[in-house]
Amino acid sequence: MIRSLMKKPTFILGSLYIGFMLLTSFIHQFVFHSYTEQTKYLKDSEGLLIAAPPFAPFENTLLGTDPEGNHPIYLVMMGAKYTILGAIAIAAISLVCAFLIGVVLGFNQDKKWQLIEQLFGVFYFIPASIIAYNLLKPILWEPEGGFTTSLMYRITFEVILISILLMPPAIIFISNETDAILKKDFIVSSKVLGASKFHLFTKHVWPELRFYLVQLSNQLMIQAILIMTHLGVFQLFFGGTHVTYSLFTDPPVPIVYDWASIIGNYFRYLQTNAPWLVYVPLILLILFILSVLGITRGIKQVMKFNYDKNNL
Repeated sequence: MIRSLMKKPTFILGSLYIGFMLLTSFIHQFVFHSYTEQTKYLKDSEGLLIAAPPFAPFENTLLGTDPEGNHPIYLVMMGAKYTILGAIAIAAISLVCAFLIGVVLGFNQDKKWQLIEQLFGVFYFIPASIIAYNLLKPILWEPEGGFTTSLMYRITFEVILISILLMPPAIIFISNETDAILKKDFIVSSKVLGASKFHLFTKHVWPELRFYLVQLSNQLMIQAILIMTHLGVFQLFFGGTHVTYSLFTDPPVPIVYDWASIIGNYFRYLQTNAPWLVYVPLILLILFILSVLGITRGIKQVMKFNYDKNNL
């Protein structure tokens, strides 16, 4: 399968982008110790002040600077690993749990299932971002005395909570698809002949259901990024929001600078003289989503080819 995947351009390009961003992020952390360059102002040859930040992209730096002189290129490198691995972890946890629960419910759909489906269906209409904001603020918003929890604890809590919020619609989807597969004529015939549930799952349900799971992983990944971005716009950043409580307070800032948090942190500059501060991480997020779509598309093509080949 790996050889077949390496022949798929979308899989290769998507993997290269994600791999490159992760590699540069970890190099930036462990080799350069998360260094962030600043350009406070520019002087001419006589030492006179000629310009102050923010600087536009390619004006004096590759991606410009923010009003404090920080170079966004270092911030996006710092946050790449949190963005990519965080979104992957949320999608993976949600997909695995939804799969285990959904398949069981799909094999046992009855009147009780209708009640469960109606209960889970509420999550189709209530934005998960609103629920996440209210449940995560006590954990992610820094109190006056400073955080009493570790960064890893806050990240783990956020990842698990968002995963749980994404599960109900995924469970309904997997359960309904499993039930639809089991109602096919040749599978009903297998049931009549005494086939066990394990046999039905391994020989009939799984070969078809896995195609839906690949597509579902795309949706979960995109939903995870959307929730993280919505939280960022409301200044509830991934891993925690640093808040100052002095007399002259500074605006809340991210701790780990994932791309969604960078968008939220600089969102107020979108309509001012520094819109590139939002455009840069936004473009990187779009490329990440396209990379995920490309990878899963390649996987689906190879899986379909192998499935058709084995059923000839």
